[in-house]
Amino acid sequence: MNVLVVDDQLSMRLISTAVVQSLGHEVISTGSGHEAIDICKDQKVDLVLMDVEMPSINGFETTKLIREQSKVWFPIIFVSAKTDPKFFVEGIKSGGDIYLFKPIVPEVLESMIKAMQRISEIQGELHSTKVRMELLAHQDQLTSLVNRRGFDNAMDLEFKRAEKDHSSLTLIILDVDFFKSFNDNYGHQAGDECLVSVGAVLKKVISRPNDIVARYGGEEFAIILPNTSAQQAESVSERILAGFQELALPHEYSSCAAHITVSGGIAEQKSFSNIGDMIKAADDLLYLAKESGRNQIRSSGSD
Repeated sequence: MNVLVVDDQLSMRLISTAVVQSLGHEVISTGSGHEAIDICKDQKVDLVLMDVEMPSINGFETTKLIREQSKVWFPIIFVSAKTDPKFFVEGIKSGGDIYLFKPIVPEVLESMIKAMQRISEIQGELHSTKVRMELLAHQDQLTSLVNRRGFDNAMDLEFKRAEKDHSSLTLIILDVDFFKSFNDNYGHQAGDECLVSVGAVLKKVISRPNDIVARYGGEEFAIILPNTSAQQAESVSERILAGFQELALPHEYSSCAAHITVSGGIAEQKSFSNIGDMIKAADDLLYLAKESGRNQIRSSGSD
């Protein structure tokens, strides 16, 4: 976990940091409530150890502002020398979850961190379960890939997860080149078989368990790549193009190759505040790939 320690006293930060690091977690520390708010906004934080009495802005006020700006929940543990019950009540009302008294007892703090780690792990398991349920519930009958509805739901879950964790998320949208010509000349049965083959190639190339391959619509496909940057996705795109070259499914009515090819666009979540803009960016790059000769997958960093 990434644990944020917020305390204006250096000695207390050092004690908390030592306990957190002894459990194998990463530590971010600050003596300022304002800095804590910025850290929670810009970095992945799984747990906060929050001092109550601090200059400029106290721990209760800091927590309220963190909760207001955050799109996701993570536990906040108050650490304070104030033992009056009214402070405990105020801490919970402000958005805190646990109230510990100073001086810190390392064994108690260690137990609290372990309990919060279990909650964090449960959250991760729930996310994975939700995604798997979407994939199982919404399948395309022809290709056995995830269908458009499943894609939309899974994309929503992964986009929110990437925002929460400040992790990378990349989308690739692909379109079969000159599919109408293929369908018109070889027949609809051959066209369906072609789409099945395309899906099989993509499933073979996209082999990580958390990656998602979907039939986006017609001859268009989409790939969701969690924890993947645009640069890493470019390597994936090279494997995709090589996969269709290896498949070598004849397409004599294509003007860019003698076999079935795809064109595509890559978009990374960090550049966008909403899913619609991310999808549009990938789609725009897909059309740029088509205008540039097809049989290629473009990203914003492509030459």
